[in-house]
Amino acid sequence: MKTKLAFFLTIPMVFLLCSCTPPETSNNNESLSSTDSIGSEEDQVLRVVQPYDPGTFEPGNNDEQSYNRIMVQIYDTLTRFDKNGELIPWLAESWEMIDDTHWQFNLKKDVKFSDGSDFTAEDVIWTLQYEIENNIPNSHFNMIDINECSVIDDTTCIIGLKYPCVTLPNHLANSQCVIGCKSAYESSGGDYLGGAVVGTGAYKLVEYTQGDMIKLTANEHYWNSESGKPYIKNIEMRIIDSADAKATEAKTGQYDIVIGVNAREYDNIDNTPGMHMEIAPTSKTVYLLLNCNKAPMDNPLVREAFARSIDAETTVNLAYGKVGVAAEAFITPGVLGSNSETYQKYFGTGYDIEKAKSLLAEAGYADGVDLEITVEAPDEQRCDMAEAIQAQVADAGINLSINKMEYAPLREYMSAGNHQICINAFTASTMEADGFLSQIQPGSDALNRVGYDNQKFFDLYQEGCATIDKEQRGKVWEDCLEMLMKDYVVIPLNHQQMYVAVNDRIEGFWIPQGYEELYYEDFSINTES
Repeated sequence: MKTKLAFFLTIPMVFLLCSCTPPETSNNNESLSSTDSIGSEEDQVLRVVQPYDPGTFEPGNNDEQSYNRIMVQIYDTLTRFDKNGELIPWLAESWEMIDDTHWQFNLKKDVKFSDGSDFTAEDVIWTLQYEIENNIPNSHFNMIDINECSVIDDTTCIIGLKYPCVTLPNHLANSQCVIGCKSAYESSGGDYLGGAVVGTGAYKLVEYTQGDMIKLTANEHYWNSESGKPYIKNIEMRIIDSADAKATEAKTGQYDIVIGVNAREYDNIDNTPGMHMEIAPTSKTVYLLLNCNKAPMDNPLVREAFARSIDAETTVNLAYGKVGVAAEAFITPGVLGSNSETYQKYFGTGYDIEKAKSLLAEAGYADGVDLEITVEAPDEQRCDMAEAIQAQVADAGINLSINKMEYAPLREYMSAGNHQICINAFTASTMEADGFLSQIQPGSDALNRVGYDNQKFFDLYQEGCATIDKEQRGKVWEDCLEMLMKDYVVIPLNHQQMYVAVNDRIEGFWIPQGYEELYYEDFSINTES
């Protein structure tokens, strides 16, 4: 077995004072380039298969991790989590909380965008303003009061908040919070398939063939280039949705990195000559979301009955096999606020059909009830879980139909609150529970995925945001999560591990725990392999 298992520590936040030629775009499919990737440094190509067609290269456009995994190659965030899970400076070299609702960020000097223009504090504040005023669904910016944000000078800005949030620097490390280029946006007329795609990241966009291929090349103005990065100068990202098709491509050995393969093919890929599987824990948990605003899930008895009808461990093992980690807490263990004892209090009894039947009868459904679960069609593992759950809940008198949808319409369907039940995931990317909790607060479209309109819950969340003492803050996060468990709003299923097929010639591969970004600038090719 060649699998490489990476372990990353979750380390708490440390407060530190601490014109462009548009890339080619096309709607015509074209075949993978045959350029030999073993050659001079300039000729080397990192070949990636990834499961998401972006449609745009707009910073922060959505919270899908596969989308932001592309964006973080082109754009940068103010902060970043390193290999050890420690928050480190990135575009910001230091920051400090100057009062309860204002933070000062001091930016790195002499940073340039890929078009050669200067990166300044104006770009930071403009990015915040652009996303907030255009209602881009970035939950990490929901707390920001744009009217209280200001530019002090080229390398200093103030970010004002609607309420105190001591974890703001952690939020800004999320790859959805990348910083765009104001001048490129304005000069291109906001063309995020062309001239506006200008960032400070290690790479820049060369070509985009919708539904097929993204080509990047090294940013010659990259501020971190003294380290020799990016080590691989060119990237070709092939877009393939199907997990089975991705597994097939991985076994050909023609690609360097294949993301999102079918978990059932794990061992087959790991035993393929020249390939191996990399796996690491993440801060993501896959959940059943029970829409409290959609009848009959608006009845807490029905929600609890559904929870009692499910054998989560069997479901996860069936769908994910050896890479599955059946939930043992509401959020990933090790994230601040995770408490396995509280989880056991509400979900520890597990599969209890008689209790489920009793709860349904009490709710007025003694003869059973018809429900629908919505799931992303290309995600084989989630579809497998839906089918397993469908069989399990039938014993309690629940007739569960499965609604499989492609990702884009699914996202709209969930965000509009049209579903009764869906399988979805949330990531605690701040390495604290607020990374998850912030996504179901007022102003976030994800709130409609759970429909949990509870002012006490919202107030308690803000209390945690304002709590400086880490231990006390963790207790508040635990109380917030217990409210969700007590009301059976969300059912934890699987603590997600990220597993990636990697060519043996790739060196320096690692998986960040926070938001499953892959920083291609860190990888290199061993030409002797």
